[in-house]
Amino acid sequence: MARLPARRIGGAAREDLGAFAPALARRAWILRIFAVLFAWPLVIRLLGFDGGPALALVFGIALFWLAARFIERGLVLEAERARAQLVAPSRLPNKLLGSLLAGAAAAIIGQFASPGGPLLALLYGGLTFFGCRLAYGADPRADRTALAQAADRAGLRATEVLAALEEAERKIRGIEEAAMALHARELQERIARIARIARAVLAELARDPKDMPRARRFLVTYLDGTRDVIAKFAEQQHAVNDTPLGENFRRLLDLIENVFTEQLEVLRRDDRLDLEVKLEVLETQLRREGVH
Repeated sequence: MARLPARRIGGAAREDLGAFAPALARRAWILRIFAVLFAWPLVIRLLGFDGGPALALVFGIALFWLAARFIERGLVLEAERARAQLVAPSRLPNKLLGSLLAGAAAAIIGQFASPGGPLLALLYGGLTFFGCRLAYGADPRADRTALAQAADRAGLRATEVLAALEEAERKIRGIEEAAMALHARELQERIARIARIARAVLAELARDPKDMPRARRFLVTYLDGTRDVIAKFAEQQHAVNDTPLGENFRRLLDLIENVFTEQLEVLRRDDRLDLEVKLEVLETQLRREGVH
């Protein structure tokens, strides 16, 4: 099978935002720096056998570290939603939880590891919390008004459109989770690119839901097939990575990326004929892999 070229899809802003997501996460490193800064006072307390303040410092450092993890996740998810224009935000308020943990860390350290007293500890905690909120912002809220209006224009029920998009997003996350088991960085990057294209398809459907019936095959069949074939290869990668089966997997990824890109372009130009042939080819390949 000839190697199919991958196409660049989406606008520059959307691609740039996808690439910028790791940089957004790195903004939370300031909280990790706070944690590291308290390591030296911890050493001094330990050397002085000052158990209470040392324990408070350990606890505060751990909370700062955990706060950074929550905020990083919140920033990355926010960037992904902005890129894909998904309507449903994360159910877990990651940035709020991270800010609360950072405030608690500062208050605990201020109370038990410094001579300031409870009022100063509350001040430290409050300033840290509000500083995180100013620096990282609030978690986005669900805004389904635009989707409801678009679904109404298309003669569809907004709840059904939203449910289909959310289910497709869960399948895309399943693809990403299956890719995490792969050892080859090159394969992980290619699958991440496929996931970005799939989310761009969801964004297009959210913008104009009238194409939902035309995209049902993509939403119901091919996302599941892609996830399953990646998971199947991950289970056998040690045995087949440098064999013809491994090369077949790479060619299949090329085909998946090409077909997903075609799905996006067909939705944008309102033309489905050329895609039907490519969907049949992909379905045949997935059947050969025993996942469809």
